[in-house]
Amino acid sequence: MKTVPSLTEDAMLWLLNHLGMITTTKLSDCGVTRRARDRLVAAHIIAPVHKNVYRITSAPLTLEARCASLCMAHPRGFITGPTAGRIVGLRRMQKSDVIDLSVPHGLELDLDVTSVRLRQSTKVADTDIQCRLDGINIAAPWRLAFDLAADLNPLDHASIIEQIIHDRMCGIGALRMIAKRLAHPTRPGSALFVQTLANRLPGGALESHPELQVAQALQARGVPVVAQTTWLALPNGRRARIDISAPEVKWGVEVDVHQCHLLLDGTTNDKRRDRQTRMIGWQVDRVTQLDLLDLDTTIDELVTLYEQRCTEFAARATA
Repeated sequence: MKTVPSLTEDAMLWLLNHLGMITTTKLSDCGVTRRARDRLVAAHIIAPVHKNVYRITSAPLTLEARCASLCMAHPRGFITGPTAGRIVGLRRMQKSDVIDLSVPHGLELDLDVTSVRLRQSTKVADTDIQCRLDGINIAAPWRLAFDLAADLNPLDHASIIEQIIHDRMCGIGALRMIAKRLAHPTRPGSALFVQTLANRLPGGALESHPELQVAQALQARGVPVVAQTTWLALPNGRRARIDISAPEVKWGVEVDVHQCHLLLDGTTNDKRRDRQTRMIGWQVDRVTQLDLLDLDTTIDELVTLYEQRCTEFAARATA
């Protein structure tokens, strides 16, 4: 009876921890000889993916697994762009089977151009790459934010910058530093990256894409708003942070897009908080998911409410 070849325990442990991918060098280190490797391939237990990279056929060929195989095949490269954005959970990333791989300029690779979008760069610092334990080399948050400027429209790029800062992937200082290091008239995305940083609203990072939509629209209409920076001490002893506010006239906007705001408990808490803010002289208006379906009309209403609020404050000052 013919014996079915098997992987060593060390090789199985490596495959388990590296998304089912392994190099020929690591197979050898794990006690799998070249002859044993050929038998494993013939038995369809492992299969070649790239030159000197194999995968165990029982593991799913996920996006992350494909990225790990590319990084093992090309150790000087790293995953960036929308692919890296999806892996780390950034919003506004389009789904695609194409993997964005960045490598040093001039490096020739034997790749399937239909499944890999190759980027070449002359400026890659060690700090631009984070090497994950699963074998994926991925762009650091600051590098990813810069690279994505070549892929996204201004609103979506501004949105992911807010998310990166809000989720504490990195701070505004790191983003400014990479702008100084990489921004160049001939480098794709440079102008948008610098523009995004320069046009950020004063205050903290906005938590959601709809908040950014509303804030930018108000800013474009001349309303001097700040983001996530105004805290109110309420009469009930609690504190409340206003999503978007014009503190000079004690006016704010809450963008309620989380599902909890649709439930009875959520709407009750919102109304209770609104009463509390009115008790200390603040007017807070709310924007819901339905309001966002007609954003222009909603912004028209908010601008009118802001202007009325300014008129009220001016009248008080002269009374």
